[in-house]
Amino acid sequence: MKRQQIPKELVKAMNENPNVEKATEWTVTFTKEFKLKAYEEYKHGKPMREIFTEAGFDVTKLGGKRIQNFRNKLVSKAEDDSGFADKRKDKSLQTALSTEAQMMKRIRELEHRNAYLEQENDFLKKIRTLEEECGGKEEKRR
Repeated sequence: MKRQQIPKELVKAMNENPNVEKATEWTVTFTKEFKLKAYEEYKHGKPMREIFTEAGFDVTKLGGKRIQNFRNKLVSKAEDDSGFADKRKDKSLQTALSTEAQMMKRIRELEHRNAYLEQENDFLKKIRTLEEECGGKEEKRR
């Protein structure tokens, strides 16, 4: 699905909103304070559209999909160790997260390989058992 460009008049209005750090025709970066406040209010049951309306946004122009995507990212970032920090700005955080992500990926790969090797060992044990059983029957026939 293709992203929709934000109309220039909406970009201008968003850049004037104190809850927006920066808005372009393609992206909107909200302030950390707004993200924290929005997350707290959302956790306490307030609908995201209401949070945006109270923060001075025109939700009809912004669109439900953008608000839904904001909510999804907000919830996932709240559960992330880095929280609401903008990873694009902080290179040290970006490096640390990428190193941690690489380590987690390597751990998943090794766990997968370990499980595969355990299955292979079980399979080989079954083959040996069957060979021994068949070998014992052949000796009886002779």
